[in-house]
Amino acid sequence: MEDAMVMSLNRVRFLSVAIGLAWLTIGSAVEPFPNAHPASDPSNQGGWVLNPAVSDEFETAALDTDKWLIQGTDGVLKSNWIGRAPSQFSTDNVRIEDGLLKLQARWEPDFEFSKKRDFSWKEMKEGLAYENITTAAVICKNEFLYGYMEIRCKAADASVTSAFWATGSKTELDVFEFSGRPKQRHKSHLESELWSSIHDWSKKGGPTTWTDRLQLEFKVAEGFHVYGLDWDPEYLKFYADGKLVRTVLRQEIGDEAWVITGPIAIWVDSETFPWHGIPDKDDLPVDYEIDYIRVWQKPDYHVRPREIASEESTPADNTSSAHKASFDFEGPIPVGDQQQDWWIAEDSRPYFRISNEKPLTGRQSLRFSHTSRLDGRAVAFAPNGCLNIPAGEHLLSVNVWLEPNCSTKRINVILDDPWYELKPFDLTGLATGEWITLSQTFQRQAASGSKDRPRIIVTAEDAGDEGSVLFIDDLSIR
Repeated sequence: MEDAMVMSLNRVRFLSVAIGLAWLTIGSAVEPFPNAHPASDPSNQGGWVLNPAVSDEFETAALDTDKWLIQGTDGVLKSNWIGRAPSQFSTDNVRIEDGLLKLQARWEPDFEFSKKRDFSWKEMKEGLAYENITTAAVICKNEFLYGYMEIRCKAADASVTSAFWATGSKTELDVFEFSGRPKQRHKSHLESELWSSIHDWSKKGGPTTWTDRLQLEFKVAEGFHVYGLDWDPEYLKFYADGKLVRTVLRQEIGDEAWVITGPIAIWVDSETFPWHGIPDKDDLPVDYEIDYIRVWQKPDYHVRPREIASEESTPADNTSSAHKASFDFEGPIPVGDQQQDWWIAEDSRPYFRISNEKPLTGRQSLRFSHTSRLDGRAVAFAPNGCLNIPAGEHLLSVNVWLEPNCSTKRINVILDDPWYELKPFDLTGLATGEWITLSQTFQRQAASGSKDRPRIIVTAEDAGDEGSVLFIDDLSIR
């Protein structure tokens, strides 16, 4: 899992608490989550609201495939991941039984294993073959941004993992990767170990940006326990049976390592970790058993549903365009069947970054700052192909917030395909300490090409020499 190549998961849906509340109002007459509060906050002093779109009690006769993907179903492989060799995911190894979701690891040498080799274990230069062992993975089809996620489960009692983790656009957050009974008995401490990590998949190999291991007071395969994670823009808090066991602060690990700033989708899976020893025929089958998965969010975590760039809408003015493209900084932007983030080149990162300091809407905006003259220009790029507007007259709007004594005089917006440079937006004389909307009309001679996107630029001349802090949010074209 930790070395799997993470691709963007499909559409961001059901992000907001508001949608969860609507479901509770108009949904099934039978309440599937009666009086459920986080184990970390049983009296719900935090005002948590359950999001049913990413929660499940597993009380149905079969898995809800509108909500969950069994990895490999109809050939669909999220993140292009079939499991860590020698084990391979099988769709047959997932079942609902007695109100539990069970992921089974089996000794199944006659299974039709992939012929490719797994090179994710870097010490095995020749790679490992997929053989003998089948496992399973289940992935939520809906995503959420920030909140408290909780699972009640019992780890598999063998040398396979029982994991609870999540992926987003080029990010991975591992709540735990349990090893219930490692084959290498000198590693018996793993039977009680809570191992958690963050990975940055915008870089080759998905390097670990943070990891930590701690010993729990029990063996994870000996009984059911409740594990929770409070995921906030500024911290992670890990819980075991309602007890706080670990706190990680964004300030401590740094913004570059804190890549978990966009929507994520939950995974539960079981795999072999060959460096802990490989189970043999006598060790299997075993089940990773899950009683429930629940996600709560707070009202102030409300994230407005993302507007897909270039979706058709009714124009609000007399421009000829019947299309609208909206760009915020809340997370990945849908591009076809993928999602991609804004991209800031390495030489622009000292100046531009996504920040939660001063959003207009949602929880994030684009921050520009400098303390001396820029070395060149600073550029932030929306994803290639995210803009699709016809030829004709359009209105571009962008919102800015200037901090006091901001020396930046102008910001520039360019559309890439076909290339079009809008007139610079003049910031001189604008009020500071408040959001201001700037807009201009422009004439596009041709429709968007396949690589069209907006980019935001601040040149050295426009930034000035005296230092600046400003924020940009909610760029739209209609």
